[in-house]
Amino acid sequence: MDVLQMMRPLVALTAVSLGLAIFAGLTDRKVNDVKPPEILLADYATSFGDATRLDMTFAAGISGTRGIRIELQNGKWVLPERGNYPANQELVTETLLALADLKAVEARTQKPKWHRALGLVVPEDLGRAMRFKVRTQDGTVLTSLLLGNEQESEAEAKQDVKTYGPELRQFYARQEGDNQTWLARGRLPRNPNVAAWLDSALPRYELEQLKAVSFGKGAQKFKLLRVTPVSWSMGGGDTWVSDFKGLKPDDVSLEDSINFETAQPMVLRYANGLVITYENVGAATVIWTRISASVETVRGQNKTARDEVRSLAADINARYKGWALRFSADRAPILLPSQAMLEGR
Repeated sequence: MDVLQMMRPLVALTAVSLGLAIFAGLTDRKVNDVKPPEILLADYATSFGDATRLDMTFAAGISGTRGIRIELQNGKWVLPERGNYPANQELVTETLLALADLKAVEARTQKPKWHRALGLVVPEDLGRAMRFKVRTQDGTVLTSLLLGNEQESEAEAKQDVKTYGPELRQFYARQEGDNQTWLARGRLPRNPNVAAWLDSALPRYELEQLKAVSFGKGAQKFKLLRVTPVSWSMGGGDTWVSDFKGLKPDDVSLEDSINFETAQPMVLRYANGLVITYENVGAATVIWTRISASVETVRGQNKTARDEVRSLAADINARYKGWALRFSADRAPILLPSQAMLEGR
């Protein structure tokens, strides 16, 4: 058989394959042939100072989505869905700045079919992406960014820590409405718990000034007294003070929505005459607390010092009046301890 005749089918197949390869090269864009911008959200970075609303949407699987909304009102960031309770001002500001500072490391796929693998499908479509949406006062969307999976390569993660520091993370991201995905680098917080976004400050005043704490009322009332600057009348005093310093609320509600008729008081008395009362009512899994301040007479205190304490008490009442703070039930040893509990520590 003629060798040339035998090779004709092979030559034809090669020609077809080459043609298909050329066609694919002309019509199918490479995964990462897009040059990454220095700043991922360049337009947002020039206008984020106009932001007045931050919406974060988190995936909740078959339950749908969960969201946290934060708005700027009278110069303060608040949570409208929590009766405009103050938000964590530093965390909100940090988040807006972090969005502006996101770096695009390199381009990834433009194909929507690969978005799910990168965790970049919108949460409303059973996706795992988290959405940051920032708006201005008139509703203009400054950015709507989807955050996906963190980079999973252990070798790359070690290199990240070595090069950029442990706080930086690399993760996949894309702007909503744009199929182009990116490997991005930044410090964006993505905590879905509202507790992280609340102003968690409590009116503890200076603990060195704390002279006594009373718990309960009636026959069950007992006191924890400071005996010396470093010791207390009960063995668990130091532990209680240390735990109290770290106390933070998990959530907040309007005071009127909680029944405080059976609340047990925890009263903190300070050397300057300031008195802070925590009224605590426990449920099966949570403790609700409302806070108020008052002033008691201190012998020998001059008018200026007395007026300063009164002003401090007024500020505390203005800040916390009308609110009920929620704590997890495991905070009972701090807010609702028994005398035996403090003595036995």
